[in-house]
Amino acid sequence: MNNKIKGFKWHLPLAFKDSVGQCKFEQGDVIYPKKLEGKNWGENIEEFDFLIQVKSPTRSQSTTNSNLDVFNSNWNSNIIFEKIYPKNPDLNKKIETTQGAFYTFLWKNDESFFNNQQNLKPIITSISTKRIKYDFIKNKIPTDWTGFAIIVDYVNDISLSKRQLVENVLTQNFNVRLEKFEIENSVSLDSENSNFSPTLGLELFLIQSKDITQIQKHLKDVLFKGVKNRFNVNTHGLLIENEIL
Repeated sequence: MNNKIKGFKWHLPLAFKDSVGQCKFEQGDVIYPKKLEGKNWGENIEEFDFLIQVKSPTRSQSTTNSNLDVFNSNWNSNIIFEKIYPKNPDLNKKIETTQGAFYTFLWKNDESFFNNQQNLKPIITSISTKRIKYDFIKNKIPTDWTGFAIIVDYVNDISLSKRQLVENVLTQNFNVRLEKFEIENSVSLDSENSNFSPTLGLELFLIQSKDITQIQKHLKDVLFKGVKNRFNVNTHGLLIENEIL
């Protein structure tokens, strides 16, 4: 990801992963519209029309970003930030809005969300694997290979850990290639529920093997923690064997 969180028009380094995952930006956060060329704060900032510094809420101990309720509960909470104009400090001004409107502004670079914050609903941060497009994925798999497609949230620690476990076990046991796709192309979504998180993506592990049994066994080793219930690989991703009928 080149040390940048995917999907946002403003430049958000990976250091903001928890802030994005929790929808909670805090006092002291400084955000630039694009990557800062200088190595230290204050260098070359005159190249920007304006940058942003969060003034409130005060910084607190982070909460694990695996809890979607944290994101939703923070969505409508207040935030105060300052627009800082390096070339003309007289234009500096503070803006009070919601975390959700601020998040959406950083995402789409559209200040109109500050005026329409009451109409903003929390975005979709979790998508069922049942919505992965079967035909889309199968068409990406070479003949006599197998594909395993998973949805990844690139700011969610649990999602990232799961994705890494899958990559590790597959590359250790098979010849594997990886392809990445945007959610809007690879997942079926209802028209009224299309406002999904920009941090979501789909990854397709292309496995040079037709041995579904062995592939599932290795995936079970890293994905299944239960005892009583049977392992269902499709609760974690979409596993497809592409063969000539």
